[in-house]
Amino acid sequence: MSRKQSIKRHTINIQETSWEIVIWMGSIIVLGFVVLFAMYSYKSVEREMAEQFNREQMLLAQQTAMGIEQYMHDITNILSLTAHIQPVADGDPEEIRIALGNAYRSLKNKVSFVFWENAEGIMAFHYPAEVLPGLEGRDYSFRTYFRVAKELGVPFVSDIIMVGGEQYQDIPDRFETFIISFPLKGEDGKFNGVVGCAIDLANITAHYVAPIRPSETGYAWLVDETGMILYHPNSRWIGMNLYDIVLNMEKQGHSIRGIQDIRHGMELKNDGMYQFLFPHYPDAKPIKKLLAFSSVHFLNRRWITAATSPYSEVIYLMSDTFRNTLVLGSVSIGFVTIATLVLLRINRARATASERNKWADAVLNAHRRLETIFNGVPHYLAMIDAAFIITDVNERLCELYGKRREDIVEKHCSLDFPEGERLCNLKIVEKCFKTAQIVTERDTRMEIQGKPYFFDISAIPLLNSKGEVDYVVQYAVDITDKKALTEKLIQAEKLAAVGQISAHVAHEIRNPLTSVLLHSELLEDEVRENGGNEEAQELIRIIRREIDRLSQVTDEYLSYARLPHPKKQLVDPKAEVDSVVSMLLPELRRREVEITVKCPKTLPKILIDRGQFKQLLINLIKNAEDAMPSGGNLEVSLMEIKENFLLVVKDTGYGIPQEHLRRIFDPYFTTKENGTGLGLALVQYIANAHDGWVDVESQKGTGSTFIFSIPFNSAENAKEETAKA
Repeated sequence: MSRKQSIKRHTINIQETSWEIVIWMGSIIVLGFVVLFAMYSYKSVEREMAEQFNREQMLLAQQTAMGIEQYMHDITNILSLTAHIQPVADGDPEEIRIALGNAYRSLKNKVSFVFWENAEGIMAFHYPAEVLPGLEGRDYSFRTYFRVAKELGVPFVSDIIMVGGEQYQDIPDRFETFIISFPLKGEDGKFNGVVGCAIDLANITAHYVAPIRPSETGYAWLVDETGMILYHPNSRWIGMNLYDIVLNMEKQGHSIRGIQDIRHGMELKNDGMYQFLFPHYPDAKPIKKLLAFSSVHFLNRRWITAATSPYSEVIYLMSDTFRNTLVLGSVSIGFVTIATLVLLRINRARATASERNKWADAVLNAHRRLETIFNGVPHYLAMIDAAFIITDVNERLCELYGKRREDIVEKHCSLDFPEGERLCNLKIVEKCFKTAQIVTERDTRMEIQGKPYFFDISAIPLLNSKGEVDYVVQYAVDITDKKALTEKLIQAEKLAAVGQISAHVAHEIRNPLTSVLLHSELLEDEVRENGGNEEAQELIRIIRREIDRLSQVTDEYLSYARLPHPKKQLVDPKAEVDSVVSMLLPELRRREVEITVKCPKTLPKILIDRGQFKQLLINLIKNAEDAMPSGGNLEVSLMEIKENFLLVVKDTGYGIPQEHLRRIFDPYFTTKENGTGLGLALVQYIANAHDGWVDVESQKGTGSTFIFSIPFNSAENAKEETAKA
């Protein structure tokens, strides 16, 4: 090799070495910029993701708070109405017992029991009596809820009270409860004690707090304004003060940050979002968490609902993506040192990675959208596999059955549930798997949590790429209200048809009836003038009596057929009831029926057709009178429940058989020997015409109770109705 060639080769090697150095230096610089940029982007996206997730936790906390507030509002509203009934406020024991019984039934198991403590703080009455028997006669004047009500005259919510244990031997377990009390002040200003209720805290937390799962290991908790924990998944913390727990952990050397900010926020704000360090267990290393809280306000109390999740669960997907991106970038940039070709490969790898990330985001977003749609559908969905195992349900179905999702999934849709509450129609689901076609069954009756429902149920197949059915989605539409409305329309049409028939029949009967009556009178005169045959006169009297009965029936048919559209006006219901009772009293006494009328001292006027209201009351009293042929007791009660007027007619007659209850309001249906079957049908017509309802409760041998209800209307509405008329 010549010297010239050697120098040239050496020069090339130097150039190649220089280019290698440049490539290596460039790769290192590029890698450094990539890492710094990735770190910056990661932190920005991480913060945004954490804030977004915490905002979603805030919505959960707010929804929980609103649910608890509505729960307490329903209770305090009923108690307030009860305390302001004048006979109750005056301290009438019998009226208090009746009012508290009605209040307990209105609260639908939201309270453990209701009670009345007299002016001395002695428990005078509590309902139901089987809950904590032996309370009557005990002195509770030392309780704060009683002293505040007595001294300040305002309602009060007590602190949490532990009930059970040694004090009550018949209660195996202690439970947390609290008391709401309302003072009773008579018209003379005299303090007559308090009415109130006891509420089991577990009922509230189990329904509103415990089900909250903002993330896989996230949870919700509840504290009062002092920081005392009312509910927490770690049950040993319940009843302890949150801030005392934190202080104790700090004394043990744990690094806990952000708790003081949270404490100040909870004390000063109604809502808030925070990040903090806290050990999941007392001996564990603190972990970073996200927290959002919202306040619950009712009477003198302020509770705080909070939702919390580990920070790592929120950003774990992004962390994996970040690590993969760094590895991919490092490897790619490493290959830059080889050749320009590798640079092209790096670009392709980056493009591929970008497409992969976009695909992953698209899959994640699609999953979230499907989950949102699945839970947002206003009907009831259940996904079932080929073994009839439930793999998923939406939130609406969980609410319907009063169960958590984890109590439903991974169970057989039919065999693992009671017969009346099975979560699938096994027949149509099985047919859907076999045919791979949508199968529908309409008007399916189910009884869920003791309440009857009607559904239109469809089984929808989900096919795989081979056309095979992997899953079936059962889609149930609640048609209970629609069915009730349909039945109401059918009933209205039936009543209209009956009215037309009744008018026609009555018209066709009345003219011949008048002729028969006239000729019977002539016949009677003829018999009397010819000496009077007693047997003939008796036969004529029988004819006259049957003519009178037939005429009465004809008049009833005509009154039913000619019932006009109601002309509503503001009416004092107590005055109208007294008027009807006075008119019927001689007949009731003759039949040895004792009647009593119960009405609060103050009762708003109702917007109703005066004549139709009287007709309705007469029909109900006559019906009760016929049910007591040997005499008995008849009670007519007028009351105000929320925004509705109730008329209750209760008798001690022979009752109505269960098989007749569903037909009792049908036209022409009667169990009476001489009845027309139009009296109660007329009652239902009047109720429907006033946007109200009528119902009956009865058992054979114990009597019947008829309940008529219409909404109260303001004077403004009365003016409008008068103008329309």
